[in-house]
Amino acid sequence: MPRAVHAFFLFAAATLNASFGIELVYAQSSSAQGAANDVRAACAQDVQKLCANVPSGGGRILTCLKQHQDQVSDGCKQAVAKAMGQANGGAGTAPATSAPPADAPPSTNTAPDAAPPAAPKNSQPMTTAKSNSSQHYFLMKQVQLIEQAAGQGRPAFDLMIPKDWQFKGWVNVGVAEGGCFADWFSVVGDAKSADGSIELQMIPKYTWQYMDDPAGQREMQQKNAFDAKYKIKPCPVRAPIKAEEFLRRDLIEKYRKGKMVVSVESFPELDQLVRYRIGLPPSGGDVNGIHTEAARARLSYDDDKGQPVEEWVTAEIIVRKIPMGARGAAYDWHAVNVMWFRTPKGQLDANERLFKLIASTIRPEPEWQKFSNGVIADLYKKKREEAEKQQDIIREFQNKVADTINGVVAYQQSGSMQSAYGTSQLIREVQTFRDPTTGSTFELSNKYDNAWRDPNGQYYVMSDEANFNPNGKLDGNWTQLQLVRPQP
Repeated sequence: MPRAVHAFFLFAAATLNASFGIELVYAQSSSAQGAANDVRAACAQDVQKLCANVPSGGGRILTCLKQHQDQVSDGCKQAVAKAMGQANGGAGTAPATSAPPADAPPSTNTAPDAAPPAAPKNSQPMTTAKSNSSQHYFLMKQVQLIEQAAGQGRPAFDLMIPKDWQFKGWVNVGVAEGGCFADWFSVVGDAKSADGSIELQMIPKYTWQYMDDPAGQREMQQKNAFDAKYKIKPCPVRAPIKAEEFLRRDLIEKYRKGKMVVSVESFPELDQLVRYRIGLPPSGGDVNGIHTEAARARLSYDDDKGQPVEEWVTAEIIVRKIPMGARGAAYDWHAVNVMWFRTPKGQLDANERLFKLIASTIRPEPEWQKFSNGVIADLYKKKREEAEKQQDIIREFQNKVADTINGVVAYQQSGSMQSAYGTSQLIREVQTFRDPTTGSTFELSNKYDNAWRDPNGQYYVMSDEANFNPNGKLDGNWTQLQLVRPQP
């Protein structure tokens, strides 16, 4: 795509609709705001004509405009060109990457007020890399969370972070706050920029169980009290709550008590990603009793060094409603994808694209997921056998939880739902690239149509600049990857 045309779509994406803000961020002075309004007016008919049936959000309208670039009206193109000429001499301001402005005060705060669980002695060591940054690309590296149970050193999760960032992560076993078997493996991760000013943290998920039937609730509480006598951690009994309420009552109250909450809002992009991973359609409400929703809270406060910071706090709630006949229903529910993303004050919006880029790459290793699911299923099987000696209500509930744990029901139905995911990569904000030298394929962010890979497959360059070439500009020998377009 020629640079001028590419710049047109980037600017249009930043001005036509608020959802395009993750594509490119611009300073909104009064003159720039007026230019943005002109672009919206000039391009509204193009969006209505070419992309009327495309839902906003996630860059979908931008993708539609790219696909119809030859049909966009001259009036729209002229309005964009005029607006670009008024903004920074014709060039937009790209979002910040890992480094803050030179005059920004450094932040040395590296953890929430209440720190996540401590790493075991054999956790994966901190990794560092030489810093390379640009307004037009992210240089990323792949890192792993290693599960060290029984000395296996088994890779558990993969994610990609900027090359010059530091990372540490581990998997705790059997040390969750609650005694629900679904929390047997607790995943913890921390990625931060070289100067420590920008940080993303992953903290363990939370699980609860509940019954509508008062008699069932009493039996669950009595069983927990009995287990506590023998120092067995109980599985907490608690009615499901909304994702936004979980952020306020649990995360913010525990980790950021007294800090200013700027906003709490739904987070549909995270919800779509989680629904895909557990085999549910991207929308359409509850399926087979499984309900999902995601939210994020924006906070602003001074860290423990007195530096002003901002951050996003995110969580996804997954509730499995289990019919219990005349007794109503029981609920096995979880808070997953619990993350914190912190930046110096004034840089959170500029780094939102980076946050979503990293979050979209977090995924479990298939072999570890199979292993961990097997361990948890065995634990529930033993619990079910033990429950044979207990009251009918508890036994029935344990039987059904054992059948649904870790999304078994959702995965069983996922095969019949794959047709609903013809746009699954669009939902997950990724696209496929091929290495022409090996034929290997990779899923990378769809925010960039240009990607390169180093010979060892350790680092990737992703750029929005069609003519950019890292060879000669960055250390190493880079192979350009081929973008694989989906078949119509």
